[in-house]
Amino acid sequence: MKVSHVLERSSLTWYRFCSVLWLVIIAMQWIRYTEPIWFDETTALVTASLLAVAAIELLPLGNSWRWIIKAVVVMAVWRIILIAHDVYVPSGLLIPDQLYGMARDFTPYIWFSLTAWALFELALRLINDKRRILLFLAGDLVAFAILDSFTSYYLWQHVAWTVFAGLGWLVSLHFRSFQLKYPHGWNRLRHQPLKIAANILVIFACVLLIGISMPSVSPVLTDPYTAWKNRGSGPGGSAAAVPASAGVAGSATIVTPEEVISGYSRDDTELGGGFEFSYSPVMSVDTSVRSYWRGETRRNYTGKGWMNLSQEDRDFEVIQGLSTGELPLAVSAPKTEIMQVEQTITMQNELVYPVLFGGYAIGSVELLDEDIKNAILGWAPQEAELIWSAMNLASSSSKHLYPKKYKVVANIPIIPLEEVREASFEELYPGGKETDYLQIPMRFPDRVRELAQEVTAEGSTPYRKMELLQDYLRQNYEYTNQPDLSLKKSDDFVDAFLFEIKQGYCDYYSTSMVMMARSLGIPARWVKGYSPGTQPDLEFMQRIPETGMAYQVNNADAHSWAELYFGDYGWIPFEATPGFNAPVMYEQDGSVVTLADDPELAAESGGAGAGIHEGMSPKTIRITVIVCLGVILAWVIYQLRAVLYFALIRLRMGRPLTFGEKAVLETKRVIRRLSWRGFDRRDDETVRESFERWKVKKPELTTTLDALLREFEMATYSPQVFSKSQWNIVKELSRKLTRMTRKRRKRGRLSEVAHNAKF
Repeated sequence: MKVSHVLERSSLTWYRFCSVLWLVIIAMQWIRYTEPIWFDETTALVTASLLAVAAIELLPLGNSWRWIIKAVVVMAVWRIILIAHDVYVPSGLLIPDQLYGMARDFTPYIWFSLTAWALFELALRLINDKRRILLFLAGDLVAFAILDSFTSYYLWQHVAWTVFAGLGWLVSLHFRSFQLKYPHGWNRLRHQPLKIAANILVIFACVLLIGISMPSVSPVLTDPYTAWKNRGSGPGGSAAAVPASAGVAGSATIVTPEEVISGYSRDDTELGGGFEFSYSPVMSVDTSVRSYWRGETRRNYTGKGWMNLSQEDRDFEVIQGLSTGELPLAVSAPKTEIMQVEQTITMQNELVYPVLFGGYAIGSVELLDEDIKNAILGWAPQEAELIWSAMNLASSSSKHLYPKKYKVVANIPIIPLEEVREASFEELYPGGKETDYLQIPMRFPDRVRELAQEVTAEGSTPYRKMELLQDYLRQNYEYTNQPDLSLKKSDDFVDAFLFEIKQGYCDYYSTSMVMMARSLGIPARWVKGYSPGTQPDLEFMQRIPETGMAYQVNNADAHSWAELYFGDYGWIPFEATPGFNAPVMYEQDGSVVTLADDPELAAESGGAGAGIHEGMSPKTIRITVIVCLGVILAWVIYQLRAVLYFALIRLRMGRPLTFGEKAVLETKRVIRRLSWRGFDRRDDETVRESFERWKVKKPELTTTLDALLREFEMATYSPQVFSKSQWNIVKELSRKLTRMTRKRRKRGRLSEVAHNAKF
């Protein structure tokens, strides 16, 4: 009974520690969620109070003493943190002046801390069985799911940590129940912590590697709330709105002062900074050809970013009505064949964009929104942009500020790739170049020009040089939506990316591609819009055929890329961002091929939808993969340690080992292993003498030691050939002896616990 009591008290000690740990991890996810909403001092106060209370909960004290210490420490935390944040400035005597000042100034901050403390104590005492743990987890996950769906916050990491802590809590509860129900089995189990930990680590490592390796899939189904809100808006309609200041692939959507999410940029004058992905829908595009959905171009680089549409000159052709007819282009491409493709765009939010979107260059547009009776559009032939005029916003005849549905005829170029690759500077630019697209700031860093020349030195033609430049950017810089801006020292955006930060997202790569191309005398312009998005897979189409095969585009698909001018071949898109692939069509052997058809190039990046690694920096992913592979490799080596040992001996001897030699080596391995467990062996002893002494010390090992000694001496001294079956007996005796010596140590410790319990 006394031993059982000791075991129960021991289980409560370690289980209490685990419960507190898992509960703190879950609580921290809620603190992380509220961090952008609360003041810094409130977050610091709640965090410090919670950690202090959790630490005191683990002290081996009675409940009364723990409550007293908690109260004192929490009040000390209030005072220290609020003084550090200049919320409270102490003056006068501690009693009564400072007590009165604290009572006055600590409000309302302390109420957040007290609420967190109360919830922590309540959860720790009420959540004490599997059913309650599952209900608690379900409540947390449902709450996070609702907040993730109906707010601008992206809470996948919060959910992942909550699931991790919940599973850990359930496992801890399982082990505690096992300990109480099977105390002897528990004592055997608890003396193999390394084996248990190793298997757990291997499982987690495999799960992490699988998660990081998962392909990116954007959401296909609309959540029930959005579907209900848009039940009258027709197929694909959505009322989910994204702030109007959305940034290209995350460049600048400011929702709160602390949060930036991905979306279509309205201000590109200052590029850079980190962002979070937003998966709110933008549009669906029904088309037979996969494309980038082109929006606007930029011409003038400032060193910080690009001049806005209002700052750059545009030669507009005003078009009035619901159809534009055929739209002329200022720059022709007589050596490039054009394929005209119809694309029907259905907008799925209520935002107003400055342009209409289409694949590559728009050939014509027809507005299909029945509520729009007339419209004024501006066509910029040189930039191939169709502007949605601000005059439409004041039109009383238009119910919507921006068309909900329109049909585009896109002019998709089919690039004669081999021809343009071999075309020289003189052939491409006989009468000069597109000088409007060669602008470079006066103080553009020389080392950027030098790097562009070095990277493209082996290219014999402009196109081959740009292929080298594109490959260099894709292969030597890390894609991340959270670049480390602390590394930035240069005032120039491109220079800082190439030589200091060395990581970023599409705006970094595309801007660098454009400016490095210009430094080599090749006209280039910066383009922004959306990457293709995703189509429903065949299985989904079979289950719900009415969804169609339209591309679903969301704010995580916002993107920027480069277009380069190659004379009579026109403007050709280049994609320098790793993980993205511009779906350019080119002619090969008399047939039309899409670059995106190459399976090695078709993988979408994190910006087009991400998995478990979304939000993780490349450095973190790299470290995680290395650690996981290291854990798996260590586990494999441990499991195969005997095989590797004999393989090493074989290499040293230069020949295969006989079964007798293996038996001798295995016996010596067992002797070394036993020496680590207190079975010492003197240098002048034979194996028989050592075994005889160990049998006196531990009589229960006699049978096993005698059997192993017999096989060892036969392998060493007998002229008979040692057989494979005898070698198998040696291996089994080796494993048995290892288990028995481990068990002996466990029994000794258990007896010691029982002995101490009596006193």
